[in-house]
Amino acid sequence: MTAVRVVFDSNVFDVDNFDALERSPLPALFRRRRVFPVYGHVFIEETLRAYGAAGKRDFLVNRWLPFIVATCESICNHFNSIFHEELVRGRGPHARRLLAPKDYARFKTRLPHIPLDGTWHAWHASKVERDIEDGKRAAQREISKDIRAEVADWKKAVGYQPNKHGLPNFEKYVRTEIDHAGREFVGALIKAKDVAAIACRWSRNKAFYPYFTEFVFDMLYMAYYAMTKPNAPIDLNAQADLNVMAHLLHADVLVSNEKGFLRTAFDEIWKPRGKVLMTGPAFLDYLGRL
Repeated sequence: MTAVRVVFDSNVFDVDNFDALERSPLPALFRRRRVFPVYGHVFIEETLRAYGAAGKRDFLVNRWLPFIVATCESICNHFNSIFHEELVRGRGPHARRLLAPKDYARFKTRLPHIPLDGTWHAWHASKVERDIEDGKRAAQREISKDIRAEVADWKKAVGYQPNKHGLPNFEKYVRTEIDHAGREFVGALIKAKDVAAIACRWSRNKAFYPYFTEFVFDMLYMAYYAMTKPNAPIDLNAQADLNVMAHLLHADVLVSNEKGFLRTAFDEIWKPRGKVLMTGPAFLDYLGRL
């Protein structure tokens, strides 16, 4: 019987809904190798942010983190590490997606020692990283606003009419922009002696570098979304949502209670690839039928 691989959005682990998930057959199904949760680094980072709220620390330390450890073989590497493996080491689709066994063992060993009084050194030491990430999200929101303003100005200038000018085509947009965007991202994210050569190799065989190519594709989708959905709210978590979904490259189901950007992006990016989106309650019902 084929195992089902499942990507979780962090909102499935909220305080109000976690009891049902904790009582579910998921741990048993994992031990029987029927269901394999995929916990991406964005999911882990978002979950760990609960440490900053005194009322959630006990949930985090005594329930959420032990549940994660009890239902996975390892957690996923940071995307930058996967990109390095794919592009610099040339491992492409064979890049290590999960933490090395020694790193995961170290992660698990430290969990029982997390203090509940707010003095966890690792949490305070990572504040700069969290601030940088929050800054990136705010900057991306401003970029989306600028794109919308430019599109609005263009529409006014040309007297845009859908019947006259046609509707934007995402596939055509990607074909036109992906090489330029990918080279820019290689230059910005990859540290290596010959970045230009790496960008050329990627451009010639994008399918060989699935995670990096998906990242570029998703960034183009964010721009396309801003251009074509001018009245939709701009979600600060849009890039994080896309990063969570990127792990569907090696999974079948996404579990999320999100109703905004994530749902629209899933329907347009992943549903055509045969992936399935379930809410938390729907997923619990599915587990009960396995």
